[in-house]
Amino acid sequence: MVNRWRTGLISGCLSALAWMATAPAVPVRAGLFDGPVDRLPVEERLALRNGKTVVTGEEGNYVGKVLVPATPDVVWSVLTDYESFPKFLPNVVSSKIMEANGNRKVVEQVSERQVFLVSVTSRVRTENTETEKQRIDFRLVDGDLKELQGSWLIEPVSEIPGREPAQVLITQEVRAKPKGGTPEGIFYDIFKGAIEGNLKAIQKEVNKRSAK
Repeated sequence: MVNRWRTGLISGCLSALAWMATAPAVPVRAGLFDGPVDRLPVEERLALRNGKTVVTGEEGNYVGKVLVPATPDVVWSVLTDYESFPKFLPNVVSSKIMEANGNRKVVEQVSERQVFLVSVTSRVRTENTETEKQRIDFRLVDGDLKELQGSWLIEPVSEIPGREPAQVLITQEVRAKPKGGTPEGIFYDIFKGAIEGNLKAIQKEVNKRSAK
């Protein structure tokens, strides 16, 4: 009797193991918090959720981020309001659309800033390719830089999984190089600071338009 019980138990275990081996694999689901902000390093997540801007990178390759309580529509309206940039972006004194063809726009922008008590003016003309309310890719076509290219990315963010997004993560990726004769160390320090200043200004403008 005991032997029969043991044989049945062993047979049952083997059958269960065989079923587990042949059963279709259940896809592994991501964790509850797997949004664009949740995937970032802890320090960046905390800074963004506290309303701060985050800029990383060096030597002309940077990634800037800011989290805003807004809709993609509002964020898009700010990032593509090229001719209003002088009204809310620091150091921008002129911004004009030179060409417009569908989702492609060529924009010329002039900036002024103080560098060691000297006022420095710079001009860049960029081609901006827009993907409606999602992304803007830009590249230099003319101006006072050797290289300038990058993108803006708009990502809706839900504060709690399953709820409608109530925030937007704005990300700017950019690569820039100065023309010959410009001290690279000074240029990169100024450029990185400009990214942070622009993100703060964009955050303020988005908040302003969202409140209307």
